[in-house]
Amino acid sequence: MKNRMSRLQLLFCILTFIAILPCAAQDTKSYAHTLELRNSRMVPVENRAIEIYDVVTPRTEIGQRLFKIHEHPAFDSLLTPEAEQRILSEINLRCNKLDKDTLLTSDLIWVYRPYFDWLFNEDPHCRIEPMIPAKDVRETKRLKVPEFDVLCINDTLIVNQSLDPDYQTGDRILSVNDIPVSTFLEYTYPDRYDTPANIMRHYYFSNVVDTFRIKLERGGCIINTSTAGDTQSRVVLKLKQQQALKVQTFPDAKSACITIPSFYPNNSWLIKKLHNQIKKFKAIGITNVILDLRMNPGGNGDRFDELLSIFINRPSVKYLRKAKVKCSQKTIDLYDFLTEEMLGQTVELPDNEIVREFPLQSEMYIDGMRYYVLMSRDTGSIAASFCNILQFNDAASLVGEPLLHNALKYGETVQGKTLLPTLLKQTGISIVEYDEYTRAVDGVLMPDIAIPYVARDYLSGRDAVLDKLLEIIESNSQ
Repeated sequence: MKNRMSRLQLLFCILTFIAILPCAAQDTKSYAHTLELRNSRMVPVENRAIEIYDVVTPRTEIGQRLFKIHEHPAFDSLLTPEAEQRILSEINLRCNKLDKDTLLTSDLIWVYRPYFDWLFNEDPHCRIEPMIPAKDVRETKRLKVPEFDVLCINDTLIVNQSLDPDYQTGDRILSVNDIPVSTFLEYTYPDRYDTPANIMRHYYFSNVVDTFRIKLERGGCIINTSTAGDTQSRVVLKLKQQQALKVQTFPDAKSACITIPSFYPNNSWLIKKLHNQIKKFKAIGITNVILDLRMNPGGNGDRFDELLSIFINRPSVKYLRKAKVKCSQKTIDLYDFLTEEMLGQTVELPDNEIVREFPLQSEMYIDGMRYYVLMSRDTGSIAASFCNILQFNDAASLVGEPLLHNALKYGETVQGKTLLPTLLKQTGISIVEYDEYTRAVDGVLMPDIAIPYVARDYLSGRDAVLDKLLEIIESNSQ
């Protein structure tokens, strides 16, 4: 288990675009120079904090064929001629609605939304993201972002956690720099938790500004604010530190909640912290432990056998029935059993490359505890497998909303391409298809206790899903 699972990295798999556009990969540093050489296709973006460019694509080059992901184990078979024509029809309808002779990057993102969503539904790793082509790549590191992250519920954007006292948990964001939130959300993926800068980046690089003028609603009152923010690296780090293994106790419900925002290349410290903390809970009479994985997109499965031993009282657990890999130029060097004759084929991994069952360490198990796992549509990759293994072995109750379709099915990503001459980039491509032991229904892992996200319940600043679970725990104990 240790060796196999440690290869499941936290990488987003990204996807697709038009086949007629050249798709040679280049790094971001040289990309701005490439754009400078394409003077006829260069569009300056004015009034931005740094000097960046956008790329013009003629309407005649759009909506003819779809870019295929041949390295992926499923897309060649799933994207049938009929499916491709249906998606292309939707793309051309969107192009006609725009009624433009040339399209910028954000236009491309919008018109190709049907294809992006189709890919994302099949494999949540599959995303396509716009790059920011600054003249000097160092400029992007100095970009400022608002100092908070957000919870997205349908068309409502709510401050989730903030480092800036001017923004409070529960504030509803209405617009940024006079652009309504509803406009931004048409151009991005349906993530439950996100950052304002990431959402804005998909809409004409709206995050590349000196000042963010933010209109928000708090307690029924409209408030206009302004912030320069801080550098993205500092904001992301501080927000992660704020969440990492955060512990909350609720004595009335004999419960405690531990937030696990990610899994790591070395999970030994995480395992030690969790084990010690749960033993402390038991010593003070807490019997219900809630593991919050709602913002956990995955990471690394290092020492997962040891980690799962804390929660599962069995000699061993089953993990995989089988797994398949697509043989391509990207994967043939990763697996010794692949040969040139297999190129283009999707083949089953041999037993020495797959973990069907793994032993647990009985001395790690802590008895007398009841476990709950909070999950959301953002719980993915190895975090999704963690939820699945606990549910399948009756070790915990899953709580919240269903995971994304096929959250368990694909993984082991390789680097994707820059889709020149666009600014769109595949951040990764899944190369392995898994068949886990699971109770998932039609590729969707369902919670044992369903608690949907309702926007009005979060405007008070409370954690509505956690509050509801605590009510359920208390009522069951009476």
